Amino acid sequence: MKKLLALICLVSYFAVTASAQNAEVAVGGDVANPFKITAATFAGMKPVSVKAKAKDGLEHEYTGVALYDILTKAGAVPNNQLKGKLLTKYLLVSAADGYQVVVALPEIDPAYTDQVIILANKQDGEDLGANIGPYRLIIPRDKKPARSAMRVISIDVLTAKKL
Repeated sequence: MKKLLALICLVSYFAVTASAQNAEVAVGGDVANPFKITAATFAGMKPVSVKAKAKDGLEHEYTGVALYDILTKAGAVPNNQLKGKLLTKYLLVSAADGYQVVVALPEIDPAYTDQVIILANKQDGEDLGANIGPYRLIIPRDKKPARSAMRVISIDVLTAKKL
């Protein structure tokens, strides 16, 4: 019985590890260069760390990639000049469980804010657990972590329009 339990735990560990390594985040919508974030593309981008409170009320250090860098790679803002009609753009960030959050583009642009919003893959130096990762949106200055979506699978750039 102990051997069976050990085997089940081992198989579960490798399944979660393989799932994290194969996970992708689709970056699309109104961008010039849609792409998929994989472990390899993520590793090739500049790492950034921020501190933010989690649901447990404790402050943690999250490491990942600045959302601004991801959107720059995707060509979300022509000539990196966020102004005029481009100020109506926003991100729709979707999670594996259907949860979605909205982030306005000026919230991630260094010309408008000092806050660095990241797509994280580590918490306190460790890979994110399967229950919250492999990728999580972290918005450090939000008083509640409700927009820090877990298990992110897509980031779409959209334009707000009055109906």
